[in-house]
Amino acid sequence: MNHKLLNERILVLHQIIESTSEFYFNSGLNKGQTGLYDTIIGATLWYLPSGTELFSGKISERALESLEKTPLTTKLVEEHSFPRKIGGKYLYELHRALGKLTKDDIIEVYKEKLGKFNLVLKEENDALKRHQRLENIPHEEGGFLKSVANIETSAYMKANIQLVDFPVERYKEFKKIKSKASNRKKKDE
Repeated sequence: MNHKLLNERILVLHQIIESTSEFYFNSGLNKGQTGLYDTIIGATLWYLPSGTELFSGKISERALESLEKTPLTTKLVEEHSFPRKIGGKYLYELHRALGKLTKDDIIEVYKEKLGKFNLVLKEENDALKRHQRLENIPHEEGGFLKSVANIETSAYMKANIQLVDFPVERYKEFKKIKSKASNRKKKDE
């Protein structure tokens, strides 16, 4: 992961949250308006750098089976179990709960939660999206932060996806094999 780029972009993300949070919580915005703020912050998360260090070490059973049978044709998706739009709302709510969200807080939450990804097949990723919507999160006592704590396990259970361990070294190996195959294909064309 490019840490310099991460720090540069977290600075911007922090400034956006810091400068808009009071308006977000205290101006009587409707759900559509706060949803737009959540989307803006969530989209910003999409532009933060990623890398294998954010890999959770988990892969779906079906993706692993496909990878073992047909590694060159298996298309893995880096599925962020914490959806971006919900991540936007999460950062606003965390800012409110802490009284102030620092750049270091955002980096930590990104590396430990919002940037983490599992490996799944494309069709599994599509199935998960239905269960990762804000309206599908059961509201628990203790507020939003408590309610989203188990979003990953809940969505994966509802989509009938079982995660298993998959070492990062194997994932890196797979990426190299796919890259070499892609380069060979380009040369042949």
